[in-house]
Amino acid sequence: MSTENKAVMIKFVASPRRYTDDIMVNNEGNGMIEQTATVVSVESGYAWIIPQQQAGGCGGCASKRSCASTASPFDLVRKEPQKMRVLNPSYARPGDTVVVGMQGDALVVYSLLAYMLPLLGMLALAVLGRETFAFFGIANELGTVFSGLVGLLGGLRLANLISLRSLQSADFQPVILRVVGQPIFSGLQHIA
Repeated sequence: MSTENKAVMIKFVASPRRYTDDIMVNNEGNGMIEQTATVVSVESGYAWIIPQQQAGGCGGCASKRSCASTASPFDLVRKEPQKMRVLNPSYARPGDTVVVGMQGDALVVYSLLAYMLPLLGMLALAVLGRETFAFFGIANELGTVFSGLVGLLGGLRLANLISLRSLQSADFQPVILRVVGQPIFSGLQHIA
């Protein structure tokens, strides 16, 4: 048989997804936190998703019924689920169910920003306000409370600015890891 008539067969090899722009490599022990979501819309390089709620506790969330342990006073006000903007290297389309990942370290940093920074700002300015009022001979608890509120709001604003700046880094952005139900091909091998 001549080599000209021999057809070249290509075998697709499925393997874990590797996102090569130093954002993540999906191997064991990488600290990636994953969540299933639905793509609502797409724009260049990004997708807007709605995270899917997972059943937990008594199952009230899964059945869309209200129960005492999972009901929120804001459930009546909230009309639309919260959307998130994520990187879309998998070219997911609206309606696709996807797995979204975020570095575990980024989640810890965001948690510290959201909770610790405003609390420290409130405490620091409350103590500073109390000492400032005491220095001027004014013994007013209202000034201490006001100083604490200013510190809380300032801490929230500073946390917001830091988190917006950190979103410029690809390490802190959530990314679509894969489309559910779609095979993942990471390489081609020639079969002779």
